[in-house]
Amino acid sequence: MNLAVGTGAMLALVVGWLSAHRSPLLVGGAIGGLTIGALALRRALVAVGLLLGVVALLPFAVVPLRVGIAPTLLDLATAVVALVWLARAAAGRSPARLTGVGAALLAWCGAMVVAYVFSPERLAPDETARTFAKLVAAHLLFVPVLNLVDRPSRVRVITGWLVVVGVAQALIGLALYAAPRSLAYRLLSSLAEVGYPTGDSVLRYRPDSEILRAIGTAIDPNMLGALLLVTGALVGAQLVAERPRVPRIWLVAAAGPIALCLLLSESRGSWLGLVGGLLLTVGVRYRRLWAAAAALGAVAAFTPAAQRFTAHLFSGLRAQDRAASMRLGEIENAFSTMAHHPLFGAGWGRGSGAFDLDTLGVSNVVLTVGQRSGVPAMLLYVGCWAALAVLLWPALRRRMRSVSMSPDDGVFLGLCAALVGAAIAGMVDHHFVRFPHLVSLLWALAALAVAQSADT
Repeated sequence: MNLAVGTGAMLALVVGWLSAHRSPLLVGGAIGGLTIGALALRRALVAVGLLLGVVALLPFAVVPLRVGIAPTLLDLATAVVALVWLARAAAGRSPARLTGVGAALLAWCGAMVVAYVFSPERLAPDETARTFAKLVAAHLLFVPVLNLVDRPSRVRVITGWLVVVGVAQALIGLALYAAPRSLAYRLLSSLAEVGYPTGDSVLRYRPDSEILRAIGTAIDPNMLGALLLVTGALVGAQLVAERPRVPRIWLVAAAGPIALCLLLSESRGSWLGLVGGLLLTVGVRYRRLWAAAAALGAVAAFTPAAQRFTAHLFSGLRAQDRAASMRLGEIENAFSTMAHHPLFGAGWGRGSGAFDLDTLGVSNVVLTVGQRSGVPAMLLYVGCWAALAVLLWPALRRRMRSVSMSPDDGVFLGLCAALVGAAIAGMVDHHFVRFPHLVSLLWALAALAVAQSADT
């Protein structure tokens, strides 16, 4: 009893001191995070939900109470998911499925590790090595998520939670966009307490203009767009479904901020990904979606208020602005890099020898892999997507054929639309292979789609 009282008094003193010298909000967040983390160790869905919450809301946050090292919240959430699955699998409470997709990811990650070791880049325990390890872990996250969220009922819960945190991020992005710029700057700069950057880059603008872009807490507007692309696909598919899991009024309420914030992010790749994913996947079953898209496109083409966005999109498609034209040069540089380093690539850091940071950047997920890890790894990465398509396509065909036989809730089609949208966006951006939190989001989505395919 005395020990418990003494421990409680000690914790109270520590909390009081930290509140006085740092921030009460920060300490409250740390206590809440520890509580949720402890619950996540006991509940599989809480662990996966915690991971997706971090991905959506604070993807770059560092643990504020550091003891020698400074892990990010994403690092801890990923470790919790892996530990929960391993513990449950060892106790026989969780399956240990791999599937063809998991095997392909293991093969690709192995090839990527070999390429990293033999690349011309200097090996050192630095930030590059840590980021590379996080990328490998993010891809392999497919396996624990698949085995923890192993039933369609669980998939629906996690999918709903992903929409909730996506809407929360959209609302944050809209609030910061609408706020006076000085206030938005101060609010975003306050995140320096958890490792976020400060300075002029806190607010982001369209290149060579004063047009502000929505960023939320994602740091980069294109990364915000990638998240909203995914959540928008999930909501859009359920909106047109015959029997959605939640009332349509709530889906409309969710679609509004997601669509508006995605538009204000000025992320053209995410725009194309969302529209393409919904039309190519959901539009096959619900053909009225094509008519709605055509009508919306016509309205946008002739509405003066929409010219800012339509002109920006067409400028990118025609490579007429600086950002789009740079992408063409990046593609040329990527092929040049692969010609010089075809087997193992040029590495995942800032470059070495004749290659520097500017030369190594390319806005395409496949070419990014080829440039960084070589042609064999690039082909294996394409194989991962092929394995995913082969696994999901039969279930998708069954879903399309049942158009007149059984009502659809839109969950599986939404997950497939999100994956197709991410693949489309990946042709003009590299975020889904370059940043650990978006890699985690992508392959967690793939795991959810594979698990849900059993219900088709």
